[in-house]
Amino acid sequence: MDDHESIDRAFDAGATDFITKPINYPLLGHRVRYLLRASAAMDSLRESERRLAVAQRIARLGHWDWRADGSSFRLSAEVCRIIGLDPTLEVPFQAIFDCVPEKERFRVQQWFASLQEPGEAVGLSHWILNPRGPELRYVRQQVEAVRDESGRVVQLYGTMQDITELQRAEERIRQLAFIDSLTRLPNRELLKDRLSAALGLAKRHGRRAALLFLDLDNFKRINDTLGHSVGDLLLQATAERLKLSVRQSDTVSRIESAEDQGETIARLGGDEFTVLLPEVRRSEDVATIAERIQAALSEPLMLGGHEVFITPSIGIAIFPEDGDNSEALLKNADMAMYLAKRQGRNLYRFFDATLNDAALKRLTMENQLRKAIEQNDLSLHYQPQLDLPSGQISGVEALLRWHSPLLGSVSPVDFIPLAEETGLIIPIGEWVLRTACQQAKSWQAQGVSLQRMAVNISVLQFVQPSFPGLVARILEETGLAPEALELEITESLLMKDPEGATITLQALKDLGVQLAIDDFGTGYSSLSRLKQLPLDRLKIDKAFVREVNLQPDDAAIATAVIAMAESMGLRVIAEGVENEAQLRFLKSKNCDEVQGYYLSRPLPVDELTKMFQHHQKTMSEPSAFSGDTRVLLVAGPDPAELAALVETLRPEGYQVLAAGNAQTALDLMASHDVGVVLADFHLTGVTDDQLFRCFRELHPKTLRIVMGEDCGIKEMIDLINNGAIYKFLQKPLSGSLLREVLRKAFLTRARPLLNLGDPAG
Repeated sequence: MDDHESIDRAFDAGATDFITKPINYPLLGHRVRYLLRASAAMDSLRESERRLAVAQRIARLGHWDWRADGSSFRLSAEVCRIIGLDPTLEVPFQAIFDCVPEKERFRVQQWFASLQEPGEAVGLSHWILNPRGPELRYVRQQVEAVRDESGRVVQLYGTMQDITELQRAEERIRQLAFIDSLTRLPNRELLKDRLSAALGLAKRHGRRAALLFLDLDNFKRINDTLGHSVGDLLLQATAERLKLSVRQSDTVSRIESAEDQGETIARLGGDEFTVLLPEVRRSEDVATIAERIQAALSEPLMLGGHEVFITPSIGIAIFPEDGDNSEALLKNADMAMYLAKRQGRNLYRFFDATLNDAALKRLTMENQLRKAIEQNDLSLHYQPQLDLPSGQISGVEALLRWHSPLLGSVSPVDFIPLAEETGLIIPIGEWVLRTACQQAKSWQAQGVSLQRMAVNISVLQFVQPSFPGLVARILEETGLAPEALELEITESLLMKDPEGATITLQALKDLGVQLAIDDFGTGYSSLSRLKQLPLDRLKIDKAFVREVNLQPDDAAIATAVIAMAESMGLRVIAEGVENEAQLRFLKSKNCDEVQGYYLSRPLPVDELTKMFQHHQKTMSEPSAFSGDTRVLLVAGPDPAELAALVETLRPEGYQVLAAGNAQTALDLMASHDVGVVLADFHLTGVTDDQLFRCFRELHPKTLRIVMGEDCGIKEMIDLINNGAIYKFLQKPLSGSLLREVLRKAFLTRARPLLNLGDPAG
């Protein structure tokens, strides 16, 4: 059979060759030998492929190839295993990228897009996510591009190897190279790397950084006496205490950027350690950290059955002042540490002498302030606050003073910020509050008519959850009525945490105490927010009072605050009044109260007690005021209503005159220096509107207030516009509103107050 049809059927049946009869035996022999060689070659190829597959599986190495026209993308079984694909399924080339985590995908895609030279394999290592595995794997890809004559990529050949275990081993090696085996802290090499990175960031962002160099005092003696095992335990304990000291710091900024390392504590070798602070604002903050480290390391330790004491000598170098590179900063911190050693050990020293003096001054002040609480070196002075309409002392503000046996008298400007930074303001603030309440109660027991004791509250005190409870406890202990205590908080505090401040203010208001905003006008608090707060008083900051009679801007601010407070039902006190011109201006704008050196400086208890006695005596004498501005004339046709008004207003301290008709009212005004007249619109004897025009013409300095029920709106507007009346009140009258309107009216009418002066004079 040699026809084509027979040959096709034979090959279709699985034949590998065909020979026709009659058989040519020499040719048959050659063909058989060829087929045997081909069969052996195929067996060898299959064995090679099997061995390659085993080798790739052992090496976790696979291969793939891809044609750019999309006709072919083949992956070996090992590549499919690495990236979690089914080898029996066809997948697109995009599968190479789909298994890459999103944060690395763009980098891998860019790398593939940048393949340039044909015939040269390039490599890339990256992470992949196997959907069938529980964790990320780390792979190494080698890719070679094949290009046509025009330079276009037509095919890619690649290998992929799972090198996760190698990556982990390298990481362990890096740890051994950069981590101190005894303390598990970064060693000198890693410190250099971190220090260089931190200084680079500091330079880029215009920040300061600090390096503290520590050496343990007398460590060699402990090591030699108690043995190396105890010495090792001491070094480990030192590392732990250092970590706690820095971690607990509230004066070193925590850095949120992912590129920042944060604080780094390292062991350089032996008993030398460093602390890297990558961002510091002030040298004093670094001194605080050094002091905290000293305190922590100086605590006794029980090691190996022995009680061990150790102290550190610390040198500090600041970037960029003390060095603009890692080597210089490390060297200068080391030099500063040796300075601390030479000057007595258990000290810290800055590399720069000027910074060292400032830090030492601050540390000395802080230490003395801590002692001041225990040694009773603190005291309170009290500055009077005057009610302008009556000229009476309405309250006093408690002001903290400190006279140190070592430092002498220290200004509050210096020590109060320090107390706030160190947290000492909390115990000091409690002492101030208790002492002020005790003194207010003592004055009341002596018969002093003191309406209010004002106490400043710091932000740190105010935000303590237990603060309202503390106030309640002190009021109970001292027996002072809650309404006699006023707590002053700053406007800035309301801006930091409006919701939290509102809750605390309401809790304090529920106790019955009075609440005031201090330094009002220096912040940017929302007026809508102020209306929601349970406040009693606004205190105009002295910055706006200083030139209130000279600068239009300051005058406008003070006037606006007074008007706004009146509309909100709040009283206003102006602080920092230093001359009569300021006082006159504030009175003309209806300011309620004033405080300042023109009236009195802050006084100790004994001097202020004398002032109370002197002031009460002069207030009882006719000469206390020039003129009779507290005379109130009440006029109305209803005798019962008139009598009720007189009884209501007499306790307010006015000299009240009563008139049942217009003629009597005019007669009384002619014989008395009436400050304010409160008259019914339908007072008999003169035409309604003519009566008040008559009052204005005959007694222009007297303020005229009209009360009525069915008065015409147009008539009232005309009277007000013509200056015939000061204000109109609708009947029935509200007692609280009436008292406030009269108080404001007399404030407008009042003549200049006498200067309180020195009680001794």
